[in-house]
Amino acid sequence: MSRKLYIITGPSGVGKTTVAMELLKRRPTLKKVVTCTTRKIREGEIDGVSYHFLNRETFQQLIDEGGMFEWDEHYENLYGSRRSDVKALMEAGNDVLFVVDVAGAKTIKETAPEATLIFIEAESVNQLMERIAKRDKGTTAGLSQRRAAIEREMTFARSADHKVVNKEDKLEETVDQIQALMDA
Repeated sequence: MSRKLYIITGPSGVGKTTVAMELLKRRPTLKKVVTCTTRKIREGEIDGVSYHFLNRETFQQLIDEGGMFEWDEHYENLYGSRRSDVKALMEAGNDVLFVVDVAGAKTIKETAPEATLIFIEAESVNQLMERIAKRDKGTTAGLSQRRAAIEREMTFARSADHKVVNKEDKLEETVDQIQALMDA
């Protein structure tokens, strides 16, 4: 049985990570690729679990050596998935879950067109901005840039294989919808 690649994407603050964590609890053979980043670790994050926190030089070396499956730069930080991590998960017999921003999703879909792309959206841009402010405890930089980015990212939903609205306080419903898509 061939393993599948799934991409969960959507704008920042839409709940991609929260949805993914619930899917991983429900599907033992679904494994998340731990993304690499050069950004600073946030409170509650764990290196190697939340992200692989790398310095810029190490990340750049991976890019230069062709070691990245996908990567991009946002808000002056690099983000991406290592080829070796994807390969190891698939060789172990797992389906692979990418939880990435829209740019990462585009790159993965170009690299692996067979991947199933699921776009998660909020009920509104204003709701999304409120979620970001709450998550970052008022420390979010560049709110006007983020709003513009969200509006651009929402247009990417048209090219997704599936779209799911992550309604406020309806996490179970969102996860059920995505799980049904994966089972189909």
